[in-house]
Amino acid sequence: MDALVLTLIALGSIALLLLLIIRFHVPAFVALILVSVGTALATGMPFAEIIPTIVEGLGGTLGNVALLVGLGAMLGAIIEHSGGADALSRRFARVLGPARVGAALLIASAAIATPIFFDVAFIILVPIIYAFSRAARLPSPMAIGLPIASLMLFIHVVVPPHPGIVGSSAIMEADMGLVTLLG
Repeated sequence: MDALVLTLIALGSIALLLLLIIRFHVPAFVALILVSVGTALATGMPFAEIIPTIVEGLGGTLGNVALLVGLGAMLGAIIEHSGGADALSRRFARVLGPARVGAALLIASAAIATPIFFDVAFIILVPIIYAFSRAARLPSPMAIGLPIASLMLFIHVVVPPHPGIVGSSAIMEADMGLVTLLG
């Protein structure tokens, strides 16, 4: 099949997926399965291979993500239920004052985000973000959560040892030390 046709099928599939989820409120997982089957049929994949291919693709992806997210969620829950998040936030608020709690958490988030993946780091930090927003008496945890998510995403994309920047540095044959300093 021609590359242009495959590209158009891919773009159409993405548009259909978004339409199903946003406009028709189809649950994301169901929409993903429906669009996957439709895409496979549109590309001419034999019917007998469609379901095994979807199972293999989703199983591999969900298996990796579920492990990371599950362990991160458990660690975040331990921090929350042990009272560690509240104790940490009260201590920071007492020492720094409520106005500087967000900045302190942002710096701590940068240290946490550097060695681990974004999704795991964010899941670990969610209970801490809630506790810090209560300690700072903010109307919404989004006031702290969005800057933290932005910073951690930036670190994930720009600072080694994250796979994206390491892979692109290898392809470009860039000096990893210089990439790290610039990141």
